Amino acid sequence: MSLLSAKMECVGEHAQVLYSMMLEKSQLEPQVFNMLLIVVTICLGLIVAKLLVGKSKKTGCYVADFAVAHPDDKWKSPHQVTFEKMAQANFFNDEVLVFQGKMLERAGLGDETYAPPCIHEMKPSRAGAYEELGISVIPPIDELLARQKISAKDIDFLVVNCSLFCPTPSISAWIVNHYKMPSKVRTFQIGGMGCSASMIGVDLIQELLRVHPDKKALLISTENISMNWYEGNEYSMVLQNVLFRMGGAAILLTGRKTKSSRYELKHLVRTHHGRIQNSFDCVVQKPDAEGNIGVHLTKDVPKAAGKAIEDNIGILGRQVLPLSEKLKFAWYNMVLPKLGRKTTMYTPNFRKAIDNFCIHTGGRAVIDTVQKNLSLTDRDVEASRATLYRYGNTSSSSVWYEMAYAENHRMIKPGNMIWQIAFGSGFKANSAVWRALPGCKKNRHLFVKNQPQWKYDPTKEGFGKPPALKFAPKYQKIIEAHRKRKAAAEKH
Repeated sequence: MSLLSAKMECVGEHAQVLYSMMLEKSQLEPQVFNMLLIVVTICLGLIVAKLLVGKSKKTGCYVADFAVAHPDDKWKSPHQVTFEKMAQANFFNDEVLVFQGKMLERAGLGDETYAPPCIHEMKPSRAGAYEELGISVIPPIDELLARQKISAKDIDFLVVNCSLFCPTPSISAWIVNHYKMPSKVRTFQIGGMGCSASMIGVDLIQELLRVHPDKKALLISTENISMNWYEGNEYSMVLQNVLFRMGGAAILLTGRKTKSSRYELKHLVRTHHGRIQNSFDCVVQKPDAEGNIGVHLTKDVPKAAGKAIEDNIGILGRQVLPLSEKLKFAWYNMVLPKLGRKTTMYTPNFRKAIDNFCIHTGGRAVIDTVQKNLSLTDRDVEASRATLYRYGNTSSSSVWYEMAYAENHRMIKPGNMIWQIAFGSGFKANSAVWRALPGCKKNRHLFVKNQPQWKYDPTKEGFGKPPALKFAPKYQKIIEAHRKRKAAAEKH
């Protein structure tokens, strides 16, 4: 203690000497000098505080860049070719085959979606699943690394989400092996989480970057259909064959904002209804009566999805909507009913808070429903319809294809708010809202490789107009019989 006291006394003496010298040099009255010294000290303190606060504000979750898979043309899966291959494979009876053909016509997919090699051969296999990874995962990673001029060895966190293909070793380990990434990389594998898993990956990375803001995180969002092609005759399990197609996305996220950062995460809302049995059971992978594995959909899917989306949007609305919309919602939906006044339910205008919408491509009916319930314009859902038509349902990566479409056609400008919403088994609905940064204007992504002018148009073949199938006479008879049964049922 005596040593400490001596040191403090020495510091005090030096400070006194310095004060005396400054006062003498200033040639000011002591009282004036003291006031000036206090003002300068306060100003310096405020400057330091502002610098510290500004530094802390730069931490968050930012998309440095992203890339999506653009498979070769040889993997395209036109409706007519797909239907004929399904017929030749002898997996399905004629009624189920025709049902899938009619669904292909109505689902909103075009003739240029992609299927993995083993599905082209109608021979699902584990080897084919790894071949699919080489098409849907590796190219977007390579493109992303090249765009950012970094190496795979610069990645600190690797997060992979793939719902149905969960091998051992994991896909994340397979990627580490492919790129010979160093042992310092921390890997995470998200499986069985459905089409909304990309937001779950973003949420995990957001938490990691909060603790390690100077690190780089790579998120891989994909689905693998090579081992998940349904080969049975249950109507409730064939929808996956119609909707799901090959695709993937690679996203680089950082904890620090830079001049080249493209997007900043502003809000992330996750809704999980696993506690509700009907919601939990409505989308389940399981074997049918003959042992064929597939994803079983129950009649409760629309109700479960609607409730999850409603709850998710309700929470997000409180975070993003302007006060005027919140007051209208409260007045029409809460106050007037309590006063005994009959009124229609007021739907908040999310277009006052959101500039671009990226709705998961779960099917044409899904996009139609969200558009109707949120009173969105055709332009608002253009990116979603374009992605469904050109790439099909690529599961969790679909919202990143939509971001690429919006960038390609300059629909996103700095300062815009972009809402990604997806939903899937569990039942879950997840939303992420991003703010566009100046970096989004640089090196814009192409939606279709080598076709920068490709734009959705529902009146043009190949750009949005649904392709029609040509059914053989025996299948036409089944279709006509179904029409007659339906017409008879409607009469009664």
